[in-house]
Amino acid sequence: DVLGFKVNKDTKRSDVAGYFDSLGGKLGEASEELEKVASKAMVGIDKSDESKNPIRNAVDTAKGVLSSLKTHLESLGTVGDSKPVGDSVSNANGVSASTDELQKVYNALKGIMGIVIKEGKVKEPSASSVTLASNSIGVANMKDGAKVLATDVAGGAVGDKAATIVSSVRGEEILAAILRSSEGDSAGTIGANATANTSAVSFARGGTAANLAQDEALAGAVSGGIALRSLVKDGKLAAHSGNDNKAVQSAGISAVNKLLVAVEGIIKKTVKNVLEKVKQEVDKARESKAVGQQ
Repeated sequence: DVLGFKVNKDTKRSDVAGYFDSLGGKLGEASEELEKVASKAMVGIDKSDESKNPIRNAVDTAKGVLSSLKTHLESLGTVGDSKPVGDSVSNANGVSASTDELQKVYNALKGIMGIVIKEGKVKEPSASSVTLASNSIGVANMKDGAKVLATDVAGGAVGDKAATIVSSVRGEEILAAILRSSEGDSAGTIGANATANTSAVSFARGGTAANLAQDEALAGAVSGGIALRSLVKDGKLAAHSGNDNKAVQSAGISAVNKLLVAVEGIIKKTVKNVLEKVKQEVDKARESKAVGQQ
């Protein structure tokens, strides 16, 4: 679970916004604790020498990292609406996710990744090479699962195939597919047959069912598109009649949970790293003090 938070069929996009806010709040609390550490380290030290204190410098650096991460998380918390995650209605057209909100998500995730890579403990996730071809996933006509991202009718029950596509990739690979998109992909829709170069953000915008259902499309990009359309304002997944909408929503929920776990994972590693750097400076100061008292 993500901080005890896990998306289910009743989870609203606004609930996910609350999760991002709570995660940002925890980073704010960590910054406050770090400031207490720095304040203790400054006791008895002339204010003019404060900038030379390694603990103060380490704390200020850590607080800067945490503040930047918090800003991006707060941005992620503004991209949804009151609809359920993976919104899908039986026998209804799909609807593209909002261009403006997709841009926000893309920029926030790129910003987070830029920070964590700079801190040196996290590498940019690798994208999956799995395609929608039957010999890649191992299931016939798996490309039809991409039709949940159509802006017209899916044309058949494809929710189960969409779920299989999502199950073929890890959360880190979904995140990687989103990061490989470009900001401009958030405008317009897919006007030709999808290829291995069609991005996750483009899939979130979608296109005709026929254009999307292509063997060459990457499972990671399709899964990223499903996650984004499930999370972002205005987005609706296309579903056929019967209970297909339930299977479609389930695929969306799975994609979102995988993405959230991946995002929180890299943030946790980065926070742990910056806090460890502060601890190292505190330990050095204690060792120096102990030597001086001998």
